[in-house]
Amino acid sequence: MSTEKWWIDYPWRMVQTNLREVDMEDIDAVKFVQELKDFNATLVTFNAAGIIASYETKLPFQNKSAYLHGDDLDRILRECHKAGIKVIARCDFSKMGKNLFEQHPDWAYRQADGNELEYNGFVQTCINGDYQQEYVYEILEELFKEYDFDGLYCNMSSTFVVDYELKIHEPCHCDICKKKFKEQFDLDIPDQVNPRDPAFGKYMAFIGKCSMMQKQKMYKRVKAINENIAINGFDYFRTECNQDVDHHPWVYDASANSRRIAGPDRTKIVDDASAVYMGFQYRHSCVSSSLLEIRQWQNLAYSNSTSMYILGTLSKHRDKSGLVASKKAFDFFAKHEDIYKGMKSRAEVLLVEKKLMGRNDPEVDGLVQALSQMHVPFDEMKIEEITSDLLKRYKGIVLADVSTVSDDQAAMIDEYVKAGGKLVATGESGFANERRMSRENNAFQSLGIESVQGKRKMKSSVFKFKTGDCEVFKNCAARGINNIVPWDKMVDVRVKDEARKFMELVPEQPFGPPEICYSRDTTDIPAVTAFDYGSGQGIYVPFNIGTYYYQYGHENSYKFLEDVITEVAGLESIAPLVTPMCEIAVTGKNDGEEDVKMVQLINISGASGNNQFFEPISLENLEIRIDVPHGASVNTLNGGAVTVEGNKIILDRLNNYEAIIIH
Repeated sequence: MSTEKWWIDYPWRMVQTNLREVDMEDIDAVKFVQELKDFNATLVTFNAAGIIASYETKLPFQNKSAYLHGDDLDRILRECHKAGIKVIARCDFSKMGKNLFEQHPDWAYRQADGNELEYNGFVQTCINGDYQQEYVYEILEELFKEYDFDGLYCNMSSTFVVDYELKIHEPCHCDICKKKFKEQFDLDIPDQVNPRDPAFGKYMAFIGKCSMMQKQKMYKRVKAINENIAINGFDYFRTECNQDVDHHPWVYDASANSRRIAGPDRTKIVDDASAVYMGFQYRHSCVSSSLLEIRQWQNLAYSNSTSMYILGTLSKHRDKSGLVASKKAFDFFAKHEDIYKGMKSRAEVLLVEKKLMGRNDPEVDGLVQALSQMHVPFDEMKIEEITSDLLKRYKGIVLADVSTVSDDQAAMIDEYVKAGGKLVATGESGFANERRMSRENNAFQSLGIESVQGKRKMKSSVFKFKTGDCEVFKNCAARGINNIVPWDKMVDVRVKDEARKFMELVPEQPFGPPEICYSRDTTDIPAVTAFDYGSGQGIYVPFNIGTYYYQYGHENSYKFLEDVITEVAGLESIAPLVTPMCEIAVTGKNDGEEDVKMVQLINISGASGNNQFFEPISLENLEIRIDVPHGASVNTLNGGAVTVEGNKIILDRLNNYEAIIIH
């Protein structure tokens, strides 16, 4: 059976094999395991139960695969364990065969018109139906008592119904859900997904509670069978970098996923599965190999793990380009796994984010891009995760349009600023309480806001520099940038007289025809305010500059953000002369009596044009400004050469990835 809490300090190199049922027809356990060993994998996720069982199930409410002619599941598990490879059981209880639906129609999710949702012969189940509430546990009992799995991952366990064409369907209208929702809120379930509908907000709270209770119940039931089974969402945390026809491949996907989950102290085990394929429709074709390589280096840098997600087995995946690219990081990690063990973030800036119902927050993503490109190492956390003790480790925090803030959270951040910290807040940060109700004034005393005048919609307004502003906004001045575009809206506030105010708003002006595209009007409304509070400073940008930068990527926005972060707030870049096409992470650990610091550099210069990724160009003579103790040893792990000049390290060449060790 699985050894005690094996996942703690385990070198996490995951290959997730999303098997087709026909893969069991001729699977050879020895060959399968050898492929994993050749890839330097330490874990594999293997299809087990749910939609189709990959073993001789005795349960009538689970369809057994018709292709169980190769080596059986028990042999596969034994061979994996002989090779030191842990095996996670992949289960999917989100759908059932049409034959089971016909026997148990009450198990199904129902659309608003009462119809089930069927896709290629499989029917969506409901989280509150008897299948997921009762019979799933009989399946898990059979699976984990008969087979020596090391972990459990349940696919598509959320309650948002999205089909394989990425269409989002309405909330479930089965009799059980309608009854439960009516009892709890005395309301009918809304017919559409509409975040502006108060009833839909209540439905999300309802279904979120149902999901949480289901996960906790599953955790208890499985742990009762074997407490050393690692369960996703509790013992490790799986997320995914993927691409589909309407989801563009963001170059920082893996970085953000890993940072957000692992946390500053890397206390959570991250399984950030990089899907090699293009999407549901093209599962056998790989996305750009250069992007896949970047993702694995990012996973390694920010969560001390690597993870790849494929259809079928390694040998049967038709397009090998993504496998070849991903393997580079797997091999490197296997060679140097001891040094990554125990590594924690040494970032001195924290990016604070709001709770989010959807997948992405463009304000956060734009700030992730900007901080990464200006080489200000940072961590990422949700507002509800931060504590006063945690904040003490940071020189500055950045609030990414975090509108909903409780009084206690605001007071904690104000105390942090008073003690000497720097706060940078954008957009509507602090303008609503924890119940999402608008405040009469901002929650943060440290921003120096006296009153809120309202919200201003804009189409052609810009901010221009006043006399003396360019002495602070040096990067803008060096590029000849004089106007900053705030995009479509801003919060109109009045700040205290002692606050410093930068730039002035030029209000709406004609943008056609060109003969009249000008304005002689200005206002005293600033683009940035800086308020001294105790020993620290609160800096406020009243619009979503991160969102505009994420969506359009203009240098105008980047240089403005660079000046706000590094000049106004004084948060330091560790590599101001290095191209933004290099990503840098700083980690460290105390190894006995020795302090070990690691600077990891990822070459993303191959990211080009409209979501295109190519082989990166070699970067030369990269200067990193970081404390190097007197007499410390400085060396690299991936072939680069370094020289040390005071508190500067110069790396001669960066091809794809480098790790510099200071000890």
